[in-house]
Amino acid sequence: MNHLKSLRVFTRVVELGSFAAAARELGLSPAAVGNHVRSLESWFGASLLLRTTRQQSLTEEGREVIEQAAAILDGMTALDDLACRNLEPAGPVSISAPIGIGRQFVAPIIHRLLQKHPRLRVDLRLSDRPEDLVKSGLDLAVRNGPLAGGETLIARSVARQTLVLGAAPSYAEKWGLPENLEELRNHNTVSYSRNGRPRQWLFPTEDGMVQIEPPASFMATDIGTLCDAAINGLGIIWQPEWLLAPHFESGALIPVMVDQPALTIDTYLVRPDASPPKRVRIAADFIAAGLTGKLGR
Repeated sequence: MNHLKSLRVFTRVVELGSFAAAARELGLSPAAVGNHVRSLESWFGASLLLRTTRQQSLTEEGREVIEQAAAILDGMTALDDLACRNLEPAGPVSISAPIGIGRQFVAPIIHRLLQKHPRLRVDLRLSDRPEDLVKSGLDLAVRNGPLAGGETLIARSVARQTLVLGAAPSYAEKWGLPENLEELRNHNTVSYSRNGRPRQWLFPTEDGMVQIEPPASFMATDIGTLCDAAINGLGIIWQPEWLLAPHFESGALIPVMVDQPALTIDTYLVRPDASPPKRVRIAADFIAAGLTGKLGR
């Protein structure tokens, strides 16, 4: 049996936590995955995994094999790239992104990616609820930080967003505008909804981060819909500057509390695999380059 292929299979068994998950990802039967692992155990003359009905763990020999396998597989990936550098990347790439960023930025970037590499097949999934990349079979994801724990991900910072306040001239004429955080607490807002409640608004101050949950006259889970509501005078909006800036320029919205320090959040491109296929690396590099500098200062 091909020991290199068996190393790849064994590595995915360890990373995904089960023979069944590795079999599904690699397109093999669980029996074939087991044969690869047993082939390695026979080659090394030692058990590499301890398995029960509910979990598996590495033996000391298994840990040593995994440590050595990482360098070997990385080296083979580099050699594959060298051998195939003139070949056109082809095959599926699955990507998730938040709805707003996905529509306005990621989708156009992918259009250009496919024009350059037409043999790629991209599955773009737009959702504001982060998915588990491994369980969902995702190759890449655009995520707004800070990143949650619990997943082992390779993360690349690609942009920084600034969240700012805005309101329609009609709202300002009817209700006035707040000049500080205390006054903001008493104003109507259009707010992003999370589990039926408005998301808290965060502002950095000299005394630390201040959380505000002002009354929301309108809530939605789509930031474009919130922007439309703000333009129609339903309340003050707190969203990324890239979303509101065009409306500031047109006069549909006016900036609010411009002297108040604004919250900034990092945006990341993440992947579950340290050594992804060439098609995924090309897509990742293209998306990262396309997002850099686009979401804010």
